[in-house]
Amino acid sequence: MFGSQFKSVLGSTALNYTAQMPEFFKELARRKVYKVAIAYVIGAWVVIQIAETVFPNIGLPDKSVTLVIGLVAAGFPLALILSWIFDLTRGGIEKTPAAKADGPSIVVVPFPDMSAEQDHEHFCDGLTEELINVLTCIPGLRVASRTSSFSLKGKPVDLADVAKRLSVEHVLEGSVRKSGNQIRVTAQLIKVADDSHVWSETYDRELDDIFAIQDDIAACILATLKLKLGVARIADATTKNPRAYEYFLRGRGYAIAKSDREVELAAEMFLKATELDPEFTRAWICLSEMCAIHAVFFQNNDRWQTWSRQAEAAIRRQLPDSAQSFLASAYSHTTCREFDLAETDFKKVIALDGSIASAYHYLARAQVHQGKKAEAAANFELATNLDIEDYESPLLAANWYLGLGDTKSAKRMAIVGIERATAILRDYPDNQRAYYLGSGGHEIMGDMSTAHEWTEKALQLNPTDKATQYNAACFYARAGDIERALDLLEQSISARAWIENDPDLETLRQHPRYKRLVRTLPA
Repeated sequence: MFGSQFKSVLGSTALNYTAQMPEFFKELARRKVYKVAIAYVIGAWVVIQIAETVFPNIGLPDKSVTLVIGLVAAGFPLALILSWIFDLTRGGIEKTPAAKADGPSIVVVPFPDMSAEQDHEHFCDGLTEELINVLTCIPGLRVASRTSSFSLKGKPVDLADVAKRLSVEHVLEGSVRKSGNQIRVTAQLIKVADDSHVWSETYDRELDDIFAIQDDIAACILATLKLKLGVARIADATTKNPRAYEYFLRGRGYAIAKSDREVELAAEMFLKATELDPEFTRAWICLSEMCAIHAVFFQNNDRWQTWSRQAEAAIRRQLPDSAQSFLASAYSHTTCREFDLAETDFKKVIALDGSIASAYHYLARAQVHQGKKAEAAANFELATNLDIEDYESPLLAANWYLGLGDTKSAKRMAIVGIERATAILRDYPDNQRAYYLGSGGHEIMGDMSTAHEWTEKALQLNPTDKATQYNAACFYARAGDIERALDLLEQSISARAWIENDPDLETLRQHPRYKRLVRTLPA
């Protein structure tokens, strides 16, 4: 559809995309979308036949039949969307539950900070995330994602509700109490079906033993659920320096939110970890990602570029010619706004490991900066298929498909993005990014009222955030409120290449204020 250039982009990823399709069709069947479609077509045919027979006999004009046909056609996609989201049960209309996967399953509830000073929250968040990573290495065990896990943070946990919503059989919960170099970790594994505690343990150790605690928790869960380790490794901490690891855990905790300040703090923590252990590969990789995120979403300067180049050099030295080394290189080029070189390295990452969803996402962003809109839309969609909780990629794909004139694909991706953004907002109601990106999806689907409501909600939540202001400007530009759009655009900071290629801003192109603004921005 997009020519030979598009085919070359998909060369190494088409197989991965194709592999996703059978599961998608199975999910359509599970949600009874096929049955609804068939029933709707039959019912629509009956209604149209009745209209064509009866309306002329009762004196209604011919256009009445045309109106019925139009309404029936318009209702078809709505019926499919509703059948995907809801089920008709004996108890009434209910939201369709997530598919239940086979085999043992678990969710890790974020461990709260029980320290007297209550100043180790990010350490606890990092430890929780590391436990998720450790458990993910156990073959046969399905582990709820980080997003699902952290949606439970600081909330009363209703085990039955959690099990139903996340389709898990077990819950791992506990707490952390830290004082100096001493740490106490309590952990317990609960079987949700009968609310029974199948295993529990308390660890009083020095911080040096944190890796051993993680290993022991994973090993006990493995034995309790009667799983076999197989060839997977349990944990790979990549550092033996407990102080470096503590900074790493804090950085992981900060990185979850991805706000301007949180990204900066996360980068500082990862940098301290690498200063204490220059061979700490995972800390270098995380630092390089934070640099790219800050450059793309917020500001870029020599400090971020320096950090990014340091991370790239360290990873290339430790893991030459690996997917991680090319990923670090791609992040570094992104930070330095060398988008053509970033694109090349992201493609190398994908060729070595096609399962890294972020590689497709940032590849698409690099292509947007180069004006490669068709390729960008395709790669945003591939990122969507690889990460079922990613709401950003489908909504960005929808936007670029719309700019290409592919309304059908735009609506298809908008539906996915709106559903995922709505799910995120149930757990994170203060997520302004889900609101302003979701606004674009609602607009593509023709719901201008909700689109406007979500845009204003995002501005209300974080009125000074540059990314929020930029995306609000995009909404008002599409809505025709040119002055409001320009006011917001002038307050935001973004790369010139992105603005020049963003289809949302077409109505502003000839305005003198827009032209002056673009001239002041870096490429």
